[in-house]
Amino acid sequence: MRTAHIVITTFGSLGDLFPFLAVGQALHARGHRVTIATHAMHRETVEQAALCFADASDMPQPEDQAQFVARAFHPRHGPHFVVRELAAADVRASYFKLLTVCQDADVLVTSSLAFGGQILGETLSTANKLQWISAVLAPASFVSAYDPPTTGMHAVDAFTRHAPWRVRLLRHVFELGTRHWTAPVRAFRRELGLPAVSSGGDPFHRGQHSPDCVLALFSPLIGRAQPDWPMHTHITGFAHYAQPGAKVDAGLDAFLREGPPPLVFTLGSAAVHIGAGFLRASINAAERLNQRAVLFTGTPAVRAQLPAQLRATIRIVDYAPHAAVCPHAAAIVHHGGIGTSTEALRAGRPMLVVPHGFDQFDNAARLQRLGVGQVLHASCYNADTAIPLLRDLLEDAHYSQCAWRCAEAVRSEHGAIVTADLIEAQLRVRR
Repeated sequence: MRTAHIVITTFGSLGDLFPFLAVGQALHARGHRVTIATHAMHRETVEQAALCFADASDMPQPEDQAQFVARAFHPRHGPHFVVRELAAADVRASYFKLLTVCQDADVLVTSSLAFGGQILGETLSTANKLQWISAVLAPASFVSAYDPPTTGMHAVDAFTRHAPWRVRLLRHVFELGTRHWTAPVRAFRRELGLPAVSSGGDPFHRGQHSPDCVLALFSPLIGRAQPDWPMHTHITGFAHYAQPGAKVDAGLDAFLREGPPPLVFTLGSAAVHIGAGFLRASINAAERLNQRAVLFTGTPAVRAQLPAQLRATIRIVDYAPHAAVCPHAAAIVHHGGIGTSTEALRAGRPMLVVPHGFDQFDNAARLQRLGVGQVLHASCYNADTAIPLLRDLLEDAHYSQCAWRCAEAVRSEHGAIVTADLIEAQLRVRR
């Protein structure tokens, strides 16, 4: 096959970036030129993966990271802030930056909130100038009436359970209620002479999906194809990204090996900025359980909010590759982000999932249904509530057995390779 230029544009944290880096590396290994178009803050990470970086956003780096993340994870207003004030407000800048990047592109792959890329994919594919492929990272993105996402709101989840018509009704109400979130996208589309929304619908919902190829970059363990998913959807399996030189420092490595497996507490790369309370409660729980523990703080600012004096059995790190640490854990306590959930599954360790927002509630429920762990809402998380759940995870062999079975299945998936195959198949269709 002739080499191609493939542009992948994504919006969000490292969990939203890493799967696309894995796909990009698989394509690069086949001789294709791959450009990852995303936020400027990810430049170094993309270049470490030996892929081309392109700035596809005008969003400024927040001065107060903790305040920014607190707004993003606000239980009521967080989704509006992320979709309307960040992603949708950036549509014009993103579109024109991507337009330049895509001048010689053969394929454009877009993620869920890459609104500028979605418009570009729609228009350029219609003009037969490139092939547009869309991608989602978690099952919740499809909002299926037959496999409804867990929202974390008990009344809503009870209402939709086992009743597809109720999910369709609630989905319709939700789409109407959130329509104003994408007002900047509709306004920009009109400026371009396009209908306010595509034939697929609102870009935050079904309009984000390509009519030709949709990549579901997750394991069939956590989501099976449903009748109301978009046509031409392919479940690829997890696209696992192995960070170059992903090793822990000598001190942490010695700690992991010198005693019993520790508990590992992490909130990923985003929620961690508001995680001081979570970490203080985790330290308390680990000490009361007489368990060794590793805690990820994300930044020195969060570390500064923790006790200065800790037992020798507690290890604090700002960051370390999850893939290098999680296999050493007795159990993993995390927020349910899809990237961290993937690493926890691959590690084959029991987990306590503490969802904070967005798709994390649904990911947590799916992990619990697999039998690999328990779920505790972030608002209820403290040492008293966590201790009995952690004790259950550590003492009941059922969790470990389920975790190992799932790990074997996930490790046998080759999501990046499957995705690269699908992208090349779309290239052949176009040519």
